[in-house]
Amino acid sequence: MTPAQLRAAVSRGEAAPVYLLEGADAQARHDLAQVFLGLVDEGLQAFNVETVHAAEATSASLRDQLLSSLIGSARTLPMMAPRRIVIVYDADRLLSPKRGREDDSDALPLAGAAPGGRGRKRAPAPLTPAEAFEEYLQQPEPMSTLVLVSGPLDASRRLVKQVRAHATVVDCGTLESPQEAATWIQGRLEADELTIEPRALQRLLQATGLSLARIRAEIEKLVLYAAGESTITERHLRDLVLPQSEPGEGFALGTAIWNHDVRGALAEIAAQLEAGAQPPMVLGQIRAAAVRLRPDTRVRRAMDLVLQTDLALKTSGGTPRHLLERLVVELCGK
Repeated sequence: MTPAQLRAAVSRGEAAPVYLLEGADAQARHDLAQVFLGLVDEGLQAFNVETVHAAEATSASLRDQLLSSLIGSARTLPMMAPRRIVIVYDADRLLSPKRGREDDSDALPLAGAAPGGRGRKRAPAPLTPAEAFEEYLQQPEPMSTLVLVSGPLDASRRLVKQVRAHATVVDCGTLESPQEAATWIQGRLEADELTIEPRALQRLLQATGLSLARIRAEIEKLVLYAAGESTITERHLRDLVLPQSEPGEGFALGTAIWNHDVRGALAEIAAQLEAGAQPPMVLGQIRAAAVRLRPDTRVRRAMDLVLQTDLALKTSGGTPRHLLERLVVELCGK
């Protein structure tokens, strides 16, 4: 289900027993969770809406206590209202905590089995809190809605698999299309009485993709940067928006620079530009390589060269490809 579909369903008074709101953008997750409050009259929310923060479950025992408490809360019938809402923030701390706990194993023992399969059957062992929570997911209370608000989850974890199998999953971190992203951006900018040029909007989405977390971060910076102006332009984008992610240790352009491989660095720049990469994004990769040069005495000189190239790109001090190539030739020198 998409966030738009969820909002439409809630506006009609419809809700499933269990939801998983998952995504990297914390603000988007929180805002979407607040939609569920519309299912309960404001005067009755004190009796029928419960909010829990799973980040407080900092140990295995506290996690078990919270799982048991959630089951009890979700099983409680609503008071003078058609539905009870239980919202769990930071649910990733609950569903996929750090490795090391035995009860997170994908292979749970069969209740009632005797060691080695011989002798009398043992009495069924009581369910662990995790097992009891799985049981609730399979048979939830129809008059309650349990909302698990979570960052990205470890898909290999048993409890995560169970939640995804039985809950209605809503992706809060990715916008569906460039058109939806454009609508979101324009709506956010209206709050600060700003607009954005179509070309600047296109370049922004080229740099961020459809990741809402990345778009939000860049928009917040742009709003501050363009304070006192009425329109965000391509100039603002060139000055401020960085590549989508910092490259890791093994990225090809950085490896060539660190190894003084001029030919390899030039070939990588050519390949990226021919594939449609924007020069500021390539420069961002070069900067990421420059700050890790060894010995450290090379870094200051390298960063000066990067800044000079950045200024030249912004002031049309040469063709972008020539400027980038000249920069890596200098950085590759011993």
